Amino acid sequence: MSSTVETFEHIIRHQGTAELLALLLHLDKKEVVAVRAKAKSLHKYLDDYRASDNGDWERLMQPQQEVMLFLTGLATYSRKEALTSRFTMPWHFLSSYTEEQDVQMTVNRRLLLTVLEHARPDWLADWFERTNRANEWATVDYSLLRELESRGLLAHHPWLYAQSLASILTVYDQRRNRQKDQAQPEPYLSILPDLRADATLLTRDLPLLFDFDTPVNSAVIHRQNYEQGATWLTLLPALVESGHLDRGDILTRSLLALRRDFRRPLLTWFKNLFGVLGPTAAERLARQAELIELLAHPLPLVINFALDQLKDLWAGPDFQAEALLQYADGLMTRQDLKTGLKTLLGGFSKILKMHPTQAVAIARLCTAALAHADAAVQERAAKVLAEIMNTKKALLSAVETAEISEGLNQYTDLLASAARTALAPWLAETAPTTPDEAAGAYEPQAQYVPDISPATAIAPVADWHELLFLTGQVLQHDDPAALERWLDGLLRLQPQFPTDCHEPLQPYVLQILPFLKGKTEAEVAAVLGKPSFADGYVGLVQALTLGWAKGFIKPLVKQVNLRTNYRATDPLVSLEQHRLAFVEKLLHDHRGLPLLSTPTHAPLWVAPTTLVQRLLSYEAVDLEPNAADLALALARTVHTDAADTTAAQALLPQLRHEGLRELLEWLLSPAGTPLPGAVAGRKSLLKQFTERLGQLLPASTAAVSGTLDEALPWLWAVAARTRHPTAEFPELASLTTNDYPGVVRPWQPSWELQRKSNTYVEKWKPGKPEVTDRWTELRLLPEHTDAAVPNKLLLYSLHTAFKVNEPHHIWHYIGSLSSDYPFLVALLPQYQAPLHWHTLRLAATRDTVDSTTRDVLSQALRSLLGPGPQFDEPATLLLAVGLTHNAPVCRALALEVLLAAVELHRLAPANLGHTLGHLFAADFVPIQRLADGLAQARAISPTTDDALRQTLEALLPELPTVPLRNTGKLLEAYADLLARARQPVPAAVQSRLREWKSVTSLKKAANALLA
Repeated sequence: MSSTVETFEHIIRHQGTAELLALLLHLDKKEVVAVRAKAKSLHKYLDDYRASDNGDWERLMQPQQEVMLFLTGLATYSRKEALTSRFTMPWHFLSSYTEEQDVQMTVNRRLLLTVLEHARPDWLADWFERTNRANEWATVDYSLLRELESRGLLAHHPWLYAQSLASILTVYDQRRNRQKDQAQPEPYLSILPDLRADATLLTRDLPLLFDFDTPVNSAVIHRQNYEQGATWLTLLPALVESGHLDRGDILTRSLLALRRDFRRPLLTWFKNLFGVLGPTAAERLARQAELIELLAHPLPLVINFALDQLKDLWAGPDFQAEALLQYADGLMTRQDLKTGLKTLLGGFSKILKMHPTQAVAIARLCTAALAHADAAVQERAAKVLAEIMNTKKALLSAVETAEISEGLNQYTDLLASAARTALAPWLAETAPTTPDEAAGAYEPQAQYVPDISPATAIAPVADWHELLFLTGQVLQHDDPAALERWLDGLLRLQPQFPTDCHEPLQPYVLQILPFLKGKTEAEVAAVLGKPSFADGYVGLVQALTLGWAKGFIKPLVKQVNLRTNYRATDPLVSLEQHRLAFVEKLLHDHRGLPLLSTPTHAPLWVAPTTLVQRLLSYEAVDLEPNAADLALALARTVHTDAADTTAAQALLPQLRHEGLRELLEWLLSPAGTPLPGAVAGRKSLLKQFTERLGQLLPASTAAVSGTLDEALPWLWAVAARTRHPTAEFPELASLTTNDYPGVVRPWQPSWELQRKSNTYVEKWKPGKPEVTDRWTELRLLPEHTDAAVPNKLLLYSLHTAFKVNEPHHIWHYIGSLSSDYPFLVALLPQYQAPLHWHTLRLAATRDTVDSTTRDVLSQALRSLLGPGPQFDEPATLLLAVGLTHNAPVCRALALEVLLAAVELHRLAPANLGHTLGHLFAADFVPIQRLADGLAQARAISPTTDDALRQTLEALLPELPTVPLRNTGKLLEAYADLLARARQPVPAAVQSRLREWKSVTSLKKAANALLA
């Protein structure tokens, strides 16, 4: 006779729910634990995928088996098992989109109630809540909750009922999908009678929608033609109108809901609900306390709404002005508020007339508002202050007037021209510019020399313990400097590793391969025999770490996949794979040689003397350096430091390899030294190498050159482009048969802004209207080269062959670029233009809000924050796009870059101005975004003001004769900067201003600048 557990397993594998139900309902308490254990093991076994005969992957568990194991869990699981993430309701269990599924859902619901009536688990409410919080689509049907409550199986759970009621429209929408009889009324028409007939729903549960964060804002019932039929935004006003909901209660609850920490779309929904109900002035005045309290909300959306509802009330005698002014104190300097602040400041004049005793409080608030970056906000505040100070009957005492006047003068340097004009009678006279102050004139740096002094020297990893700790940081993949120190530590400290060093590495192994946890030794050995790593750069570091844990007995780095069907890494990562594979080989062979490219000074520079010394150490053991490592070392070597290059040149005669010695002699030679030609009546080694290679092309083109002699011509190209990024090198013409970009000539694509459109028919709308979307795209010309990269050592040519329309979609590159960007920039510290062009091509083609492109652009902007050479064309374009980007985080970061670039003298103001002008003139981005940024950047220092002035003087002539929207904001900013610098208006700007004088909105500002 079979045991209960065996019978249970047989039912799950071969029978159905009827047999299972009979077993569960008569299960002895002593057998519950055993059946529970078997259910868990069966679920673990069946919840797996196996390859079928046709090559597809199929799940072992059948839908009916999933239902039966779910019912078993309801009947036998304890709270501990039930509340794990593994125990969930099958998605198809209570879902119905067809008539057949509707019948099955009724059967499943009966099974569910039968099992719950029998088992009566005390964890049911907590399980429903955990499931819903984990998956917003797993909301329990409201009618099921009510039935469970009526049977005594579930206590009233406010959060759960709110989620279910908000989603009740989904049930009606599914009913619409199943309707076939067109004569029947549509569900969006039938839901109102159902709601009105349910007193418990209306009085107890519907108010919960205002207390919890629910999907009430997105629930919808569609019509039969898929038009929107009903939402809660249409149903609630209908229930109010019919008297089933109290109007005053809903208005108050809407305002209270706006005070909660809800999602922005949900807050917008409550704001819209309040507006749809159309409250009268009397109703809003009765709720002025709730509206005023909304001014403490962190989101401008809510504050602007509250001020909009109050603006026609504050002139009345019953308005609580004192309470408003108390809350207004926290708003005056908020840079994310402009519209609302202007509304509030405009209302102060009305409040003054009704409540003159509040003059002191209003004056102090207006004084604080003068620190706001927006010129219009400043102007409103200044006008209110002028009104208070100019009244015939003094509103302020002498002491209060002196206090306000002193406060005004503290903000003098921050005032825009309009505000300064309004407050001129009360501002202290500014002293004339002195010769010392005139020194604030900004000029970009001519040449950049990295600092490789002892102050920036990088400390190597001290010992095994620090190296072990550093491993955790490296696996986080967020610090290129940590990776370089870690690689150096692995190579240098290998002789000091303890004999049991692999044991402390096991936590990192589990971090890389978390599914090893709980596996047997045999299973672990099988996985480690053929491990699976993350794709791309992260996988390279994981492979090296796992190789360390296994004693470097087998090379793993080359097993990492750099390109999949859904993700492709940057071409520079392929070069890194060669470098790290070389590290792995050195560790396997127990050779303690350093990488040539390991930085010696922060952030990622290599001192010339150290490079030569490392090359000598390779020659001492008769080992050729790795070509990829040497290429990166050349890109990082500081060839402009006079003292260190002189010391390195003194070491070069010791280098036996003649070709490498000649290359380094040229790289470290004085500025202006051409590539070597004939030397002592013979051809230079460069000429010999390039001519020999030119005869072999294209057969000799390989991924990465093998021997040092094969790599030397390509290393010359890297060294030449590193030292002279924009120069031409005809001496390298023999390297490529097609003049490949980045070899003889630099890769300098032009860019243009193209107007695009797309017309389509909205077939789902009445009348099937034709809609045309228009936008502007930034394109590089030419977008790519059709030729293959001659050699992967050409660091500055790897991005030129990228094709947007190739099988791997553009988005496959963006994800990896975002995570790898700091590491890629670290490979090209002296010439990053190719990577910047590539970034623009991927992440800045359109003015859209997208998290992936936003993240890439943010990483690119961060790379511009530190010291470096003057911004070239792609860096300037990156900055311009960042300053005007749709995402506020990009604009804030770009503003930080702008200020840092001025301080470090990296900014070329004229180039930035011309670039911004092109973006605006082509309608790529709106002017308002730049205007907001300039308002925050002004009056920081005379140098910053002068750089911004130069930028605007280059920008304004680029704008069209027919002014764009908010051009006046730029003129206000320019007038303010001009007043600080006391410089004349250039002829090109004057010409544009004369054209704008005829425009009403710009006439005043243009005439003031031309005066």
